[in-house]
Amino acid sequence: MLILFFVITYVTLVFGKNDEYKNYKVYRVTFHEQQQQDNFTLLKDDLIDYWRLPSLEYGITGLAMVPPARIDWFENKLQQLNINVDVHIEDLYGYLFEKEKALSKRLRSDSESTFNFEGYYRYDEILKYLYTLKESYADSTEVSLEIIEYGSTEQNRPLVYLKIKSRNDNSEDTKPLVVIEAAINPREWITVPAAINIASKLLESDQRRFLNDFEWIIIPVVNPDGYEYTHTNLRFWMKNRTTRNLGALDFMCPGVNINRNFDIEWRTSGTSTSACSHLYGGLESFSEPESQMLQSIIDEYGSRIRLYVSLQNNGGFLSYPWYYERAATGLFRSHHLLGLEIVNSMNGDYKLGVASINLDPASGTSSDYARSKAINYAYNIDIIQDKENGVEIPAEDIVYIVDDVWTAVSVAADNVLEK
Repeated sequence: MLILFFVITYVTLVFGKNDEYKNYKVYRVTFHEQQQQDNFTLLKDDLIDYWRLPSLEYGITGLAMVPPARIDWFENKLQQLNINVDVHIEDLYGYLFEKEKALSKRLRSDSESTFNFEGYYRYDEILKYLYTLKESYADSTEVSLEIIEYGSTEQNRPLVYLKIKSRNDNSEDTKPLVVIEAAINPREWITVPAAINIASKLLESDQRRFLNDFEWIIIPVVNPDGYEYTHTNLRFWMKNRTTRNLGALDFMCPGVNINRNFDIEWRTSGTSTSACSHLYGGLESFSEPESQMLQSIIDEYGSRIRLYVSLQNNGGFLSYPWYYERAATGLFRSHHLLGLEIVNSMNGDYKLGVASINLDPASGTSSDYARSKAINYAYNIDIIQDKENGVEIPAEDIVYIVDDVWTAVSVAADNVLEK
């Protein structure tokens, strides 16, 4: 009965964009003492969605999105822990309605022919740009740019990735690789231009040394269906849109969180068995075509992959495995030393550490899976959030953020080549 209650209160008919967020609240969560941090689990629930996790150590105020049915419960828990009840957004729907007016002016349209980093693009526009880019290098004698079509999503959108390399050598089967993935969490729009900017930088004549040293695989949008849904329906959606094999909740609670769907301690921490949760890990590991695509890349190239980077937007962290437990791998020292080089090169204030300690334990993640497959250097770059609005990064901030991410990736690539 309790599960049914959660489902009934959580699932609503959606008649317009972000309508489901009517009467949702967003709370600031600030810890002032260790006991509050230690008891953070009391503030967790399948229906509480943290845009940003609170941290006493780093002085970070969390942002928690709470549905109407859990508001009283959440406020009572805050009071039990002697945490101030601090409402940041009183009505999320109204907040987003006002934001849409400004955002619509910045979103790109099909009538604009120049692809740039001054706004956020829809998936069809991204594909159009990638194929145009491919055509522009079709006759190049220096650069090979391929678009690999892996398959399709539940909603029949193509799953694609870029493979960029130099044409000036014959070491195709031995050259080390760098893999970059973005938008595994679809609401984190900033990761998409960050990934595309990396591809753009690699094609610049003064950066060609990175193609001489590595082949590059870049997945600009791991989760196209979820990404589109954040543009058309629910801005803070975290899953794909599958309705396959989920049982009675197929259409009421669609979707699997792709970054909880990998076969590495699957569904043991920081995830959910409830299909209505934004952290739902699926019925089995690798149940989704999006995670299968990443699995195929990792398994095909194996130890040739020197560097694996998952671009996310959890608030200014550079993290390395493990994510599923509060422990580091045997390469802790190497991860940390390289991490220091990376964060010291960046303009943003990034915190370095083990993923499960920087953030919170989470199993079934892509970077943990990469490390488990003998990829020595796997990192999450969790891009700095907007201080007040979390993953709602203003368009005017895109350019300097994506250049900062490129700096991090280029420094990482330089360093792993020497190791």
